[in-house]
Amino acid sequence: MNCLQEYDFKKLASQQKSVQMKMRMLALDHFKDGSSRTQIAKYLKVSRTSVNKWVSTFLDEGIEGLKEKPRSGRPPFLTFGKHYHPDSIYYLLDNMGFSWVTSRSRHPKQSQQIQDDFKKLKIETIHRIPGHLSLNNVDIWFQDEARFGQQNTTTRLWAKRGTRPRAIKQQQFDYAYLFGSVCPERGIGQGLVVPWVSKDIMKEHLKQVSSVTEQGRHAVIIMDGASWHTDDIAESFDNVSIIKLPPYSPELNPIEQVWSWMRQRCLGNQRFLDYDDIVEKVCCAWNKFLSCTDRVTKMCSRNWICLTS
Repeated sequence: MNCLQEYDFKKLASQQKSVQMKMRMLALDHFKDGSSRTQIAKYLKVSRTSVNKWVSTFLDEGIEGLKEKPRSGRPPFLTFGKHYHPDSIYYLLDNMGFSWVTSRSRHPKQSQQIQDDFKKLKIETIHRIPGHLSLNNVDIWFQDEARFGQQNTTTRLWAKRGTRPRAIKQQQFDYAYLFGSVCPERGIGQGLVVPWVSKDIMKEHLKQVSSVTEQGRHAVIIMDGASWHTDDIAESFDNVSIIKLPPYSPELNPIEQVWSWMRQRCLGNQRFLDYDDIVEKVCCAWNKFLSCTDRVTKMCSRNWICLTS
C-alpha cells in the first residue's frame, strides 16, 4: 500500500497536462489533508463514485494506475493539441442550433418576468380568437417593419488577411419600409414595401395575411407596440387577431433575425440608385428569404408558440 504522505499532490497536479490527471491529483491532495470523499466530490464538482475510484486505484496501483489507459473504438472528433478546421466548427455549431449574430443592447426597463409571462401564449390566444375555434385551427404569425435605404449597412465580408476592402457608403437619404409577416409553422410570409408607415398601410398588410389564411383557420399576429399598431386595426377581419409584445422586448420577435439575414446576405454593401431601385432590391431579398420554407420555419420558430402541447 502506498503512503499518501510521500507525495506532493499539488506539485504533481501542476505538472500534469491532462485535465483529468490534474483533477485526480487534487482529489488525492484533499484526501491526504483529511477531507472526506463526499467533501472532495462536492468541492471538485464530481461524483463521489469517481473520488472513491481514484483513491482506491492509487492505494492499489500508485500514480501509474491513475494514468489514462488506451481506449478502443472511434477516436473523438475534438482532441487537445489537434487542429480543427473553422469550417467544421461552424458546421457543428449550426447543427447545435447556434448562429453568428451580434449582441443586442438591453433596455433598463425590460422585465424578464413580463417576458416569461408573455410566453404563456395559450391563454392570451384563447381570449383573442372566436369562441368556437379550437387551438388546432390557429396560425401564429410574427410581424414587424424595417427601413431599408441609401444610408445602407456595411457588413463583414471575406478578404485576404492583411487587407480591408472598401464598401459603398452612400450619403443620400432615399429609403423604403418593408412591412413583413411570417408564419413559422407553414413556412410562408407576406410583405409590403411602401414609402412611409401608417395605420392604413398596416390594415393593407393585415389584409394580405387574411387572404392567405385558409378557410376555417384563424391567424394570430404577434407585433410590437408601434403607434400604427392600434388595437382596432384587425376589427374588419373575422379571421385575424393581434397580440402585442411586452414593451422593450424585440428579442421575442424572430422576424428581427430576418432583417439581419436580408442585410447580411442580400442588401449590405450595395448602392441604391433611387427609391424604385430600393423597392426592387428589397422585394428580391424578401422573396429570396421566403423561397425556402425550411429557412422560414427554422429561423422563426420558437417553442413557446406551440399552442397544443
